[in-house]
Amino acid sequence: MGIDSVSAFNTKMGLKTPAIDRLASEGMSFMDAHSTSGVCSPTRYGLLTGRYNWRSRLKRGIVGKWERPLIADARLTLPEMFRAQGYATCMIGKWHLGWNWPEKGGGVTEKLDKIDFTKPIAGGPNSHGFDYYFGDDVPNWPPYVWRENVNLLGNLTAQIKQGTMVGVSAGPAVPDWDFSAVLLEYGKRCAEYVRGRKGKEQPFFLYFPMPSPHTPIAPGGKFKGITGISPYADFLVETDWAVSEIMKALKDTDQADNTVVFFTCDNGTSPKANFPQLDAAGVHLNVNWRGWKADAYEGGHRVPFIVRWPGQVKPGTRSTQTITLTDIMATCAGILGAELPANAAEDSVSLLPVLRGKKMEKPLHDVVIHHSGSGHFAIRKAQWKLLLCRGSGGWSPPRETEAEKKKLPMLQLYDLANDPKESKNLHAQYPNKVKELVSDLAKAFRNGRTTHGPRQQNEGWPNTIPKPVLQKFPQLADPKIKS
Repeated sequence: MGIDSVSAFNTKMGLKTPAIDRLASEGMSFMDAHSTSGVCSPTRYGLLTGRYNWRSRLKRGIVGKWERPLIADARLTLPEMFRAQGYATCMIGKWHLGWNWPEKGGGVTEKLDKIDFTKPIAGGPNSHGFDYYFGDDVPNWPPYVWRENVNLLGNLTAQIKQGTMVGVSAGPAVPDWDFSAVLLEYGKRCAEYVRGRKGKEQPFFLYFPMPSPHTPIAPGGKFKGITGISPYADFLVETDWAVSEIMKALKDTDQADNTVVFFTCDNGTSPKANFPQLDAAGVHLNVNWRGWKADAYEGGHRVPFIVRWPGQVKPGTRSTQTITLTDIMATCAGILGAELPANAAEDSVSLLPVLRGKKMEKPLHDVVIHHSGSGHFAIRKAQWKLLLCRGSGGWSPPRETEAEKKKLPMLQLYDLANDPKESKNLHAQYPNKVKELVSDLAKAFRNGRTTHGPRQQNEGWPNTIPKPVLQKFPQLADPKIKS
């Protein structure tokens, strides 16, 4: 869900998210926050590592159904950092970063028919810093079963058929798997975990990546039909409820005043929301920004971002600093007093000065880099944004094939201060600004980081720059490949 899906950020929304709005009123809202990708699993990588997802092996798209782990074993993660500081670490929810699926007879595999589901499945949350994990990995992908730590909690004796619900893939399942029970179960378990921490000396870190409002759009229990608008609207209301359950548990157990809460999202709102249906009912989730999920346009990656921190963050404040989800890692390191090694969190900048109300004389980031679902790049510097694609770079029109047929320019330059909806392409009027931003992007590629520190290695050169762009700007090409 994008920034327009929270009523505290969108006065035209037409639907209320009271629990998330309350977080905003009790903390700081970042009005120019961005997921690291226009789609889900790459952004999860960025959040948990403080590193842009395109530096990993994943150069476009998402982690596949039976794919191996995306996070390298040696890479420091957010939960590992917390655990090293003495925290209990827990994850409840959607992982979607790959597993080492055990093969029948030994070894690991990426082929469904060779997986032995009776064996422990390594490579997931427990392998990357979480003491405890409960979830179903990806809500619209098999296997459809609860898993706790490395084990499946049931026998896969049933099959979910393709098309059972929109976005659901066929595959093995436990009997009577109920998609509408997933978010309800997560909300309940998160609240139980928080209540269970009361009175314990060891502090905790809880990571709750919700399955909603991603497909399958499956509101549960009392939330089915609650809005009278659509299942998606119902699912948004249930998402807000899950936030309220956690906050209620914190407050009921007197832990709210010494707990830092981050709320954000992994990409913009999906067209699966059915914008025309919602608009007809007066619910507007796609009005302030161009594009939607998967795009390089703002609607693909501009997301709500709230930090609630009693005693440190002034309630009801807003920041216009341009930030990304990678910044959570350096911010938490600052809170903990932990020192990040040179080969970790290469794209993460601490938000602490902003959160504590310090007047900033310059942006936190020199540049912020965006990445669409199909691997197209955009780079942001102050109000200027350069897209290295002809169209949206994602799902909204014009898609790249359509844009190429229309012979649209291969670059797009927008002044977001005066054109927030990215309607007037200025690339021809400001060629020097284009060159400057291309140079900044090439530097980010070469250095393996956008923060200060020694040069680091990417896991392969970013290889999704369109050929015409590479021909015009050879500094973006892999130096190991001769033209």
